[in-house]
Amino acid sequence: MTPWFRRRSDEEQASDLARAEADEQAQERAEESRRRVEAGGLPVAAEERLRELAAAEGGRGLFTSDLSVQEYSLLAGVGVQPLTQVMGSSIYNVGWQPVYFNVPTEVTVLSGAFNESRQLALGRLLQEARLAAADAVVGVRIEQGTHDWAAGAIEFIVVGTAVRLPKELRSPGGEAVLTDLTGQQFVTLCRAGVRPVGIAAHTSVHYVPATWQTQQATSGGWGGSSWTNQELVDFTAGVYAAREKAVGAAARQARKLGADGLVGVQIGQSARTHRVNRGMYESEDLEVTFHVMGTAVREAAPIGDRSSTSPLSVISLR
Repeated sequence: MTPWFRRRSDEEQASDLARAEADEQAQERAEESRRRVEAGGLPVAAEERLRELAAAEGGRGLFTSDLSVQEYSLLAGVGVQPLTQVMGSSIYNVGWQPVYFNVPTEVTVLSGAFNESRQLALGRLLQEARLAAADAVVGVRIEQGTHDWAAGAIEFIVVGTAVRLPKELRSPGGEAVLTDLTGQQFVTLCRAGVRPVGIAAHTSVHYVPATWQTQQATSGGWGGSSWTNQELVDFTAGVYAAREKAVGAAARQARKLGADGLVGVQIGQSARTHRVNRGMYESEDLEVTFHVMGTAVREAAPIGDRSSTSPLSVISLR
């Protein structure tokens, strides 16, 4: 019989069958991962890896972290044990929004997209921490990205180091706590008698239509008033409105966590203009985006030496 019509051996047929079964299992796992992510959860492989880590004898296996040498040594000095790096991610499509507004207002479609995407990413980070049997995640960093293939999408990637805390530093309810403070800042707070209780974050996007006065001030030419120094009052008010909305929402989140204040507050602000034809004239309207994030804290018993404490940026909730 020629090679073209050679019968397949039993070994080859068994190999083909095993490969087909493996492909089917991989497809089933991929579908299950998609369902879990759709429900706000984690892919199958990530959950399995973290469960294996948590089940390791005494949790003293090889750990991974993005801690610096100084952070690691300071955390070890107060009994904090790093477990693994954890991550949360969300790519979120922004829905339809009006092109412009005639009165100052919040663009709730954009604000909601930012906040929901961030919440999903932080939620998945917290799920990974729970699966790793962690008591906290320190050094949480949020990175915001965009993609050419999804111009209207928002992406948040959240990473940090899951750690196991000594008994005196754990949350009374046993819940894993997130903090964007570095290892040094975390130790400083604990020595000062302050405990992180979670992360508070909010984004507010405000649209500010240019008034006639602002349009005249920015239009240039002999017909305008751009040759005089003057404040663009409506734009200034719009920035304040976005800031107050974002800070107020973050403060409410902190109160819900039972915090006394917010430390390590990070504020990000960006703005862009929109050229709008309003019939009699064209205006350059302003869109302001304000991001606020910080660690919610409350007072507790101090540990160790308090001499190395240093001040942090604080927003009081009292």
